[in-house]
Parts: sequence; structure tokens; C-alpha cells
Amino acid sequence: MRHFKWTIGLLIVSLLLGTPAFAAYHHEGERDADKFLDAYPAKAGTKLENCNLCHSGGSYINSKGKAVELGSCQWCHQTYGYDGAGDIEDTINAYGAAYKNSGRNAQAVVDIDGLDSDGDGYANADEIAVNSFPGDADDHPGLTPAPYRVYTRDQLEALGSHTQFMLMNTSRSGDFYAEYTGVPIKDLLEDAGMLSSASGIWVYAPDGWGQSHPLTYHTDLDMYHVYGNTPGQSYQYPPATYYYDLQADVDQNPDYGWCDYRAPSCSGRTHGDAIPVEGGLKAILAYKREGAYLDTGVLNDENKLDGEGPFRVVVPQKYVGPPDQSSNADDQNVLWPYDYNLDHSAGSCSRSATIIKIEPLPEDTTDINILEAGWSYVDQKKIIVYGAIDGTDSNGNGVLDSEEGTDGEDFDEDGTPDYMDFDTAAFRSPKGIEKVRLHTSSGHFSNVACLNDDDPSLPQAGKPSRQFPYGVNRFFITGLTAGESVTVSFEFPDAVTSAAQYYKINSSGSWREISFGSNDGDNRITLTLTDGDPLTDADGIQNGIIDDPGALTTDATAATSSSGGGGGCFITTLIE
Repeated sequence: MRHFKWTIGLLIVSLLLGTPAFAAYHHEGERDADKFLDAYPAKAGTKLENCNLCHSGGSYINSKGKAVELGSCQWCHQTYGYDGAGDIEDTINAYGAAYKNSGRNAQAVVDIDGLDSDGDGYANADEIAVNSFPGDADDHPGLTPAPYRVYTRDQLEALGSHTQFMLMNTSRSGDFYAEYTGVPIKDLLEDAGMLSSASGIWVYAPDGWGQSHPLTYHTDLDMYHVYGNTPGQSYQYPPATYYYDLQADVDQNPDYGWCDYRAPSCSGRTHGDAIPVEGGLKAILAYKREGAYLDTGVLNDENKLDGEGPFRVVVPQKYVGPPDQSSNADDQNVLWPYDYNLDHSAGSCSRSATIIKIEPLPEDTTDINILEAGWSYVDQKKIIVYGAIDGTDSNGNGVLDSEEGTDGEDFDEDGTPDYMDFDTAAFRSPKGIEKVRLHTSSGHFSNVACLNDDDPSLPQAGKPSRQFPYGVNRFFITGLTAGESVTVSFEFPDAVTSAAQYYKINSSGSWREISFGSNDGDNRITLTLTDGDPLTDADGIQNGIIDDPGALTTDATAATSSSGGGGGCFITTLIE
């Protein structure tokens, strides 16, 4: 898929605008991002190619007398404005100021390397070397990446779906009614193991835009909360009303209409109708619109984002109102002219979302350094959730306890729960929330991972033309004697057919079929692996460690998962 550098037509001149994990969001007139990359080309695509490199967030007091905390993107819009009427200097952090004062060019980046701009005791160059922000005193060398979970679209669907018909009210790009289906964001965060200390989330898209959401109701108009229509919460998103008028209908008035009523879910509705939604309107991570999967987001030849998917955050209006005319329309002498004070919730509905950050980060952690959670996550239909989640991994095998299981799950029946058992590992199938389980007869599992079969870290040449319903497993077995053989037992969510084959990636990087045992029609098989055997140990060395990348495959004519790429797992080696 073709992806282009993003230059959005907003009248904001900013120093460095990107994302916390990938590049591409550069406002019109922005001329500084490339200067940093000229000095540090290896930092392209890291979290440093980010607005937070030179900008900071801020806070203001709203009409209710309460402080509203904003991140760098929203703070820039709050203080500088879409019209550029504010002072951009109010958004610059200490590193950005030093860069500007030293000449605002690539040499300036080099010249301030020896400074400690944020006063945290580390020189700018030392912070940049380890991907910590030199303008943020709370981010510095010595911190570990925050815990994370990765979800495929199939897994999100398996968590439970919620469907709601609603108005998407925009400020400029045209209003519309539509029916969205997705997982309530509350359910996703809780499944990821969100900590009780969590206060809110940031959602990031590969075009670089970031949007914050508090967990609970906030009086500020533009702060859309996660826990709407949740039992026990005091505030619920209100029921919506259907607003229709011929003047607004773009189908009836293509020259000056502003609302699209063409969605099939609009059929049979009339002006003033109440909009019933089972379970009430909620903040959801949508993957379907009008019953079809969201169109995958791409940047077109005009550098504009087409599509919404694979995932879009969808939040309802907090204050129900009609679709109003576009703010940039010449004709405002209409039934519903543009009104700045109306609820334009669609502006907070991030398209093609690939990252959800739960704040605050746990103590002594920093933002994950994701190189691939941009357009590749869009293509692979995945999203990452990280930050204030339970990062406990009791058995140290690389799978968080919150995902590996509960006290009642004991694959090898030795009395020790899987999440605490060093010779056992359990992780979800990419097709849903069912688990694949492993047990080794000797040694301990570590670095358990499961990748899409088209993952760039895997050899594609010579890969068998078969289906990979459970992705490609990779794990290490440690604590063995040199040359030792072990039996690994697998349990899959579904029965293993007689046509199934198991392929290993051997020490030369080639895919090779190997035999497996216990293929008697149930969902369990066994593999015999030998330390140093070039066919069954990828490092080919007798060192007491078995490196085992491999996959159970099925006939190419078999039904496939909708997650794309031949299947992929939720556990992935994002951070090397």
C-alpha cells in the first residue's frame, strides 16, 4: 500500500509536529522536522520525531473554574489557534527554545547537544541517543518502556461489539449520520489490564494527530469521556435526536447542503425522531460502519487521509444538537448556520487509530519506542494499548499476566497456574480471545512472541503457500543442558486437521516442514526440539538454549481469519 508524507492544510506554523511513535504529521509551513533528522537521521520514525520534542502541553481554566490539561497538539490549537492568532512561543519547551535561539537549523541541533535543556541532569545528546525527550524533565535515560498490549481486529470483535446510530457533527468537513459498530473503549482498556491510577487516554493515528479523552465526565465541551453509559457512573451520554431538513441535505442540495443523510441506517427516520440505541451511546473503537469494515486509511495523491480504518474512535455528542453549516461555508444564512458553541464531536473521532496511551505512565517508565505502529499497523489491522496497565509477568516468559490467564488455568495440570509456571506459556489466538498454550518437558520459556506470517522480521522467500491460522510462534527455551532434547506440547483453540503441517524456520533462515506427534484429531500436538539441531533450533548452537520460530499451517483453501496477513498474534516483539 502506498503511503505519503502528510501535510495537512491547517494554518499552524509549528516547530516539530509528528507522533509519539512514527512520523508524517507536518503542518503547512512547518520547516523544522527535517532539520532534526538531518542531524539525527537514525531517529526517523522513533518517538523523537514527535511534537513533544520541541513543544509541551499546557493547561487553562475553563468557564467552570477548573483546570483543563492538554497535550502538545491540543495545547497548540488552544493557544495558537486554527487561525494562527495566538503566540506559538507559548507552546515551545526548553529544548525547542534552545534550538530556535541557536539558529533554527540542522547545525543548531548539533550546537545544543551539550546542553541539558530540561534540567534533568542529562545532556541533550545523551537523551536523544536513548530516545528520551531532551525537553521533558520527566523523560530521561534509565527509564524502561511502559507495558503494552497489541490487539488484532478479530480480537477486538471477540471482546464484544456495540452498535450505535449517531450524528457525526464536524466543524468544516461536512456532517453525516451513520451507524458504527465497535468495542466500547472502556471494555478494551479493562481487558488490557488498566490500573486504578489511570486518569485518561491519548489516541494517536499514523497521520500524527493525537487526541486526549478523560476516563470520566469532564465539563469542557471538547473533552469526550470514555466511561459514558457505564453502570455506576453519574453522567451518561444523552440519547440523540434525528435532525433533518431539505436545506441541509447534500443529496437534495449539492450546491449548499452540508449534511449527508445517504447512509442506509437513515432510512425510515424523520425529523425529530428519538434515536434508540441499545445500551446507550458510548465511546467506542469502531471497526465497522453500516455493517462493513471501515475503509483502510491511506494518504492520497493530494496528501489527504482517505478512509477511516481499520479503527476509528467514535464519541457521541455530549450536548445534543443539529448538524450545522460548515464553518468555512460562504452562505451562513441557513436553518442551522455554523455555531462555534455547538457540540462538534466528530472532531474528536480519530481516524485510522493505531495507538492508545493510558496515562499516567507507571513510575520509572517512558513511552514505548514503536517503529512499526504507524502505517504497518493500519495494514495489519492492529492497535497497541500501553501505559498505565498491569505490567506483571510472573513467570517472565514475555506474556503479561493480564493476558496469560487466571488461577484456574493450568495447562500441564501440575498445580501451578499457567501465568506463574515457568515451563508453560499461554497467549491469545489472532482469531479471537481463545488461547494457544505451550508446555515444555524441560527448561523455561522466555521471549514468547507471535507474529503475522508477513512480518518483516520473518523470511518471506520460500515461505510455504499455506494458511497460518495462529500466526508464527516464536519462543526461547532456556535452562537446558547443551544438546538436550525437549518435547513441547501445543494446545490450539480448534482441532488440528489431518492435512495440517508444521513449519520451522531453521538455522539458515529457511522454512522447513518437520514432523509432529499426537495428531489424533483433537486440538493438541507435540514437537521434539533439540538444542543445536539446525532443523529444530534456529541458532544451530549447542548452548543450552533452543530458539524456536515456527507455525502450524493449514491447506491454502481453508477459511482464513479476517485479520489479514494470514493471521497474526497479539503478542509481538515491539521493543528489542
